[in-house]
Amino acid sequence: MQTFFILGSHPDLAKAEILSVVGSDSKILLESSAVLILDSVTVPLEDLQNRLGGTIKIGVILDEYLGADARACGNAIIEKAKEATGKNKITFGFSAYDLGNPKAVQRIMRTFKVLGSEIKQALKETERPVRFVQAIGEALTSVVVDTNGLCESGGEFCMFATETSIILGRTSTVQDFKAWSDRDFGRPARDSRSGMLPPKLARMMINLSGANPSSSTILDPFCGSGTIPMEAALMGFTHIIGSDISEKAIRDSRVNTSWLYEKKFLHPITPKEEIEFHVSKAEEIQKIITNPVDAIVAETYLGPPKHGWDRPALEALKAELMKMYRDSLGALSKKLKANGTIVIAFPAFVVNNEIIKLPLKKAIEEAGLTLENAWMYRRPDQMTAREIVRMKKRTS
Repeated sequence: MQTFFILGSHPDLAKAEILSVVGSDSKILLESSAVLILDSVTVPLEDLQNRLGGTIKIGVILDEYLGADARACGNAIIEKAKEATGKNKITFGFSAYDLGNPKAVQRIMRTFKVLGSEIKQALKETERPVRFVQAIGEALTSVVVDTNGLCESGGEFCMFATETSIILGRTSTVQDFKAWSDRDFGRPARDSRSGMLPPKLARMMINLSGANPSSSTILDPFCGSGTIPMEAALMGFTHIIGSDISEKAIRDSRVNTSWLYEKKFLHPITPKEEIEFHVSKAEEIQKIITNPVDAIVAETYLGPPKHGWDRPALEALKAELMKMYRDSLGALSKKLKANGTIVIAFPAFVVNNEIIKLPLKKAIEEAGLTLENAWMYRRPDQMTAREIVRMKKRTS
């Protein structure tokens, strides 16, 4: 079965996350800045959607049609929409995505209204009410797909424009926007002054570690208000450890974790007694942890909030941060199992539209680690970006 993934705002990070979760048996067939199509995905798609933080929609490929005429997809859409069960009304909609032919996307989009009317008329032969949900622009949002129940009814049909064809897919599942929003904005202890790791990014970072939740212990040595431990609990990690130098951060982590378990609809899997929090410096982590852990996932201190950076102040901050990171990485590496993985969000600074990264490679090597990969995470208005770095413990 061929599976498509509609990627979120940071596609490179989202692709890496997907491949970390589905495993090496899944082959990349096609990709663009918004779409990834894989072969041989064995994980149930709803489970996969619940697991991933950076993927908006997941679905299956139905067929491929040469040329760029969206009406060629009509008969297949009619037959699939007729299969709608569970509701009397058949509701369907279209989305168009670029897979190497942006001009074709525009042509496809311009046919949506006419094609929708034709399919709606054909579906009325089923003697059931029919509703066509039209996109504002090229694609339906996950919110529109979910609130209109498209996955449970006629379907959202995605048309992927390649250089020579239209690939037709049907969405199976979409991101649970409400649950993500509740965890981001509904948690009781939020500290905007010290920075807040978005839950979606926390989930992506955990997945990038490659750790198997059902048999792994995970450590966050800069846990802040507990975002990474909370996401790890929802994923079912065997044991979860959070630590931070700030007593307030640990109080916030405990408050937020208790809230997570009170909100039954969020369904944390890890038993609450398997989560522990400690006040500790990262470089003194050996005082609180006796056994090595499978994965370390964290966001470090990103520096003071700024609306802009000048070079002298930035150089001084970089020197201060690098000393802290060298000490921390050395201590953390010693508490990581052989072949264990560390995924850390480090700061990167925006100066005159240029992103200035920290000189991390030497510090990583001195800690007995190998830098495997790195990805940038930045929102448009941020003066401090995040460089997500994946490191592996060297075995020799």
